[in-house]
Amino acid sequence: MAEISLSDKIYQDLKWSLIVGEYRPGDVLSIRKLAAKLDVSAMPVREALKRLATERLLVSAANKSYRIADLDAERVSNQFFVRAEMEGIATSLAAQKMTGKQIDQLIDLAEQMDKDVVEGDADNYFSRNYNFHFSIYAASNNEELVWSIERLWALTGPFLAEYVRSVEMSEMEPHWRALHKEIAKAIKSRNSELASKLIEEDISWGTNVFLDMVAKD
Repeated sequence: MAEISLSDKIYQDLKWSLIVGEYRPGDVLSIRKLAAKLDVSAMPVREALKRLATERLLVSAANKSYRIADLDAERVSNQFFVRAEMEGIATSLAAQKMTGKQIDQLIDLAEQMDKDVVEGDADNYFSRNYNFHFSIYAASNNEELVWSIERLWALTGPFLAEYVRSVEMSEMEPHWRALHKEIAKAIKSRNSELASKLIEEDISWGTNVFLDMVAKD
């Protein structure tokens, strides 16, 4: 296996930070400040940020810096719509391929995520939510599909996290909270159609949240 470059590692770490909402909409990412924080030279940071901007995960800002896009609720709603379609396809492909051990891990993650919601632990919830979903999508054995889905997660991550942290997690709709357990159950029964439908429903929650914001403007 080829050794990963420093620039690639920084790129992956920053992409993860976007996915789990460590950055907020409008946040500026300075090459100089990131390099100092990571104790590296400016060059690999610049390369990583440029790569993220090329993938439209960041936008160029003043003084050779980059930033998270400001909230455009209609655009984010559209991104969730595309996510729902793609993630439904990936789930349909994966449902027949996941091993019993992988499915048991999904069930455990769903239980832990429900506890995170009750306790209002958004940080652990975001990490486990990623692990739950991408355990499924990786089993689709379609690298292009998984990469495209992950890019959309990085696009929507800051906006989703901003919303979830603004509400009382334990008071969120019980049906939505139960979806991950239902998804794991559908995969365990090898019901590809139901699993796909439930994943689409889960992701469409985001579509509707941001669509409601558009309606209120």
